[in-house]
Amino acid sequence: MIITVGEFRKLLEEYDDQLELSFSGLEYHRVRAKGDKHLEVEFEEKVFKDKLGHVKVHSEKQ
Repeated sequence: MIITVGEFRKLLEEYDDQLELSFSGLEYHRVRAKGDKHLEVEFEEKVFKDKLGHVKVHSEKQ
């Protein structure tokens, strides 16, 4: 699912700025611009879809 920054801000606006944000066990790394109109949230783990479209997570820690 892809949403805009504005849509994401709208979803978060009702919450206090001091609340922690969890990514269901993934470790946040950074946000990186990919082109003029796209941001990518990166995690420490490699997250990708296999040939069948199933989401896979690979971590060096495993």
